Amino acid sequence: MKFDTLPQTCLVDETLAIRVLELQPGARITLKLWSSFNNVVLLSSATFAADSNGVVDLSGQAPVSGSYQGIDAMGLFWSRAPAHGDVAEGFKGMTKDPFTATLAAEGDDGAPPISQRIKRVFAGPGVVSREVRDGGFFGKMFEPDQPGPHRAVLVVGGSSGGLVWSQEMAALLASHGYAALALAYFAVEGLPPTLDRIPLEYFGTALEWLSEQTTVAANKIGVVGVSRGGELALLLGATYPEIRAVVAYVPSGILWPTFPESGHGAWTLGGREIPYAKTLTHEEWNKELAAGSAREGSFDWYFLPLKDAAYASKVSIQVEKINGPVLMITGIDDRLWPSTELTEFAVERFKQHGFRHRVEHLAYAGAGHSIAWPNGPTTMLKAKHAVSGDEMDMGGTPEGTARARQDSWPRMLAFLRAALVDD
Repeated sequence: MKFDTLPQTCLVDETLAIRVLELQPGARITLKLWSSFNNVVLLSSATFAADSNGVVDLSGQAPVSGSYQGIDAMGLFWSRAPAHGDVAEGFKGMTKDPFTATLAAEGDDGAPPISQRIKRVFAGPGVVSREVRDGGFFGKMFEPDQPGPHRAVLVVGGSSGGLVWSQEMAALLASHGYAALALAYFAVEGLPPTLDRIPLEYFGTALEWLSEQTTVAANKIGVVGVSRGGELALLLGATYPEIRAVVAYVPSGILWPTFPESGHGAWTLGGREIPYAKTLTHEEWNKELAAGSAREGSFDWYFLPLKDAAYASKVSIQVEKINGPVLMITGIDDRLWPSTELTEFAVERFKQHGFRHRVEHLAYAGAGHSIAWPNGPTTMLKAKHAVSGDEMDMGGTPEGTARARQDSWPRMLAFLRAALVDD
């Protein structure tokens, strides 16, 4: 048996044609995908029966058994999960490079197993990057090593701070032809330690710098953000008309306080805190539970204060001021915060104000908070927050989140292409 041609290096969002050839018809083989991240061994496996031509083709065949079900060309990639004990011993001798996975095939006929390493990268060939600290902001610029001007994107991460998420997203977008500035806004040297009273002018400075680059088309700048950064992306779009497109992953149309909470707002403009919503205190929550007006295990501690329409309007983002189309992507089973419902506040505001640009909200059943590029492991649904240390439940199922990533990613890329066009 042998693998059909596979790349040694490819982008993380690339769908691979995984095929095993020269098998006996009906022969069973087990495919395993090994990798390592933060010294944790990750493993997925699936057993297949060869077709009448002696071929196993993951793009057209479902496994007989394994870590995922149904036909899925990249099922081995998203279904990787931590392996422990004797099972993890199978990883010995393989590379610990977190970007490299080892694909192995074992037959049931006693033939020697075969394997191949595949390196998955965020920055493809021809992408160049550099750290940027001009004008008092901290970021990392990724762009194609080709003459511009290029369409550009400002990328902001969420409440983990630094360049977590944003530099990977920016590198991928640069691999698809954009100039992309990943921007940190707290939790790095010289910036606030937490998400607390961040001046929007900071982002205005970064946008001005971005528009001044000779490789950037100043009239084709968008913003992409996730979670609190998704909230921020909508807010920046509503504040800076030079932003011509907004992509917000698992965001909120309502503004929220600092994280961790300090009694202040997360964002300021002109030296003043922008009005934000407050959730119920523990005492208020217990009172509402006792009165039967709150549901145990729900997100009503977010929603009950927002039943006051005037209050909700005051703390909502003025999304109608955004100067271009908007795409919002959420998981209906998000357990970190109710991103689908919070996003609907923005959707309703767009409708109320007769917003003239395209608005799309992709809400995925079975998906949680962890929606972004496809093919990364989606099995680890719980983790500790990098800043607060709180236990996080991302929600959704591994398959549901993987499907949301697979469906939304090409739609997001198509949205940006259509949105950032010539006037």
